[in-house]
Amino acid sequence: MLELTVNIDIREIDSTLIRFAFGLARQYDAHLTGLQIVSLDTTSLVLPDALIALNEDEQDAHRRRDWWRELCRGHGVDGSWEVVRGYYQSVIERQASLSDLMIGSLCTKDTFPLSGLGPLSRSLLSGGIPVLLVPEAWASDPGVRKVTIAWNGSVEAARAVKAALPLLRKAEKVMVLDGEDVSEAGRHRAPLPLRKWLERQDLPVQWQSIDPLRGNGRAIHEQAKSMEADLLVMGAWGHSRMSEWILGGITRHMLQHSEISLLLAH
Repeated sequence: MLELTVNIDIREIDSTLIRFAFGLARQYDAHLTGLQIVSLDTTSLVLPDALIALNEDEQDAHRRRDWWRELCRGHGVDGSWEVVRGYYQSVIERQASLSDLMIGSLCTKDTFPLSGLGPLSRSLLSGGIPVLLVPEAWASDPGVRKVTIAWNGSVEAARAVKAALPLLRKAEKVMVLDGEDVSEAGRHRAPLPLRKWLERQDLPVQWQSIDPLRGNGRAIHEQAKSMEADLLVMGAWGHSRMSEWILGGITRHMLQHSEISLLLAH
């Protein structure tokens, strides 16, 4: 059984994220764990009555278990509810260890000022876990049916494709935007045989080339939108010095502007 975990903010009751997560769990007959983190940080711990506030938040989170169970019954999904107090990144990394995918919100208006990363997105760097981020304004039907893969031949992109494999198996359409640098400058590394790997998975995939010199974040996003993709799979923060397609810049653009759900791996 596919194991999905959705990271739910303490304020969320009905949101695009929750509807997306239940739609995905229903489509793939997956177990869905609702995770609520009572987050510790150095600032809150020095404030007056910080421990009292944390205890109240944790008690409130535990009281939401019945709400979650009712949602699971209503959506016909097997699920569970987890409340964990701790440092955000550490909790995410630990909880993700037995999950196939960690799902969270893509908050383009609330990004980390130094790098354009929200809390869950930063887990890509600290723990290397694949994450599926859902835009707040995402209005597509629940589930994943049309998938676009942004391929540049990097290890990060390969990890993202591998993490997406359970979703690719049931997708109605999979398109690869192939921007791998095959010029003399890009031949410094052994190529990853994605085409043959996908064939061995018995996945019908369409391929479309994209110029590595022009394959920036905006271009990839527009291509995925034109394909009516409801999921874009790509590597995150991979910096290839020999290629003009610097995925780090693309990652930042997607985290700040994407209107499509993203499956990212570092």
